[in-house]
Amino acid sequence: MFLLRSTREGIYNILWALVFGFATLNILSLGARRFEQEKTGLNFGEILAVLVVFLSIVLLGWELLFVFHVLPIRLTPH
Repeated sequence: MFLLRSTREGIYNILWALVFGFATLNILSLGARRFEQEKTGLNFGEILAVLVVFLSIVLLGWELLFVFHVLPIRLTPH
């Protein structure tokens, strides 16, 4: 059971790395596109890449709040 669970976690980590890597490459191409004169605006893939990176940063921050024991906030009854 432990091997099955660790394999799933490994696959999820690889998938997250691929998604984050492709989003980063798309954002880098967006920055390089600024030097082109005829293109303006963002296409769907670039907007999706920016949203994926933003979501990844939010999820990383959320996870760090749990790692440093900021969350869950426990209120004591009076």
